[in-house]
Amino acid sequence: MVKLSALVCVQNQDAKLSDCLRKLSFCDEVVVVADRCTDRSQEIARRNGCVVIDGIFPLESQRKAAGAAACTGDWILEVEPDEMVDAHLAWEIRAVLQMRQDGDHYELPIDNYVGETLVRDGWAGQLSARREVRLYKRGLKSWEARRLNAPATIGGRSGGALKGAVRRLLGRDVGGLVERLNRLTAIAAEDVADRKRQPWAIQSLAAGAGVFLQGFVVRGGWREGRMGLLVATLSATFPLLAQMRARDVMEARK
Repeated sequence: MVKLSALVCVQNQDAKLSDCLRKLSFCDEVVVVADRCTDRSQEIARRNGCVVIDGIFPLESQRKAAGAAACTGDWILEVEPDEMVDAHLAWEIRAVLQMRQDGDHYELPIDNYVGETLVRDGWAGQLSARREVRLYKRGLKSWEARRLNAPATIGGRSGGALKGAVRRLLGRDVGGLVERLNRLTAIAAEDVADRKRQPWAIQSLAAGAGVFLQGFVVRGGWREGRMGLLVATLSATFPLLAQMRARDVMEARK
């Protein structure tokens, strides 16, 4: 039997964690990395029988590396606290690992929901992704030192993408999506400040325009109507907001 470990990194997200962990019962073990949590995240994780790594991890790459090191499975499945794995995808993952390992890692499609609305098209930039390498053999994946969306390097051979998708809840409504943008740009601003070399505002505007065109036109956000326009617009403002907030971070550090 192939042993499967699930890896969940959490920062004060106990409201979503319970639903996430309940959907991971098909895994042989679940490792939860609790980064500076002051809520009930650790309690919820332990109540669900998880291995809990409790500590201070300023970088996303540190959290994931610590969690991956604690996993004992042959394969690792990465899941975010605001995501759920339905029964169909759980069965598909198990079937792939037990019956047809065509590669050393697999991409998982992501169904992004705002409330009960599924927004399939239009995602670009850092607000969310449409698919990511989330299932891989232990020891093959490493992350660059970043606070947000740390770029990953993964070895081995790709097995392509699975058919089932992870369900991600980005917010209970449009306001929740805007709150997500606010939270993520605050984290991204720290990364920008670390580089100590900020782009000019015109460069950030140009980058935002590129993100808008990529999401709304190239990736078909126009098919989603008003929601697609909103997603593309919020994604486009991400680079500029992160750059402007980085100035405040650098001033505070001085």
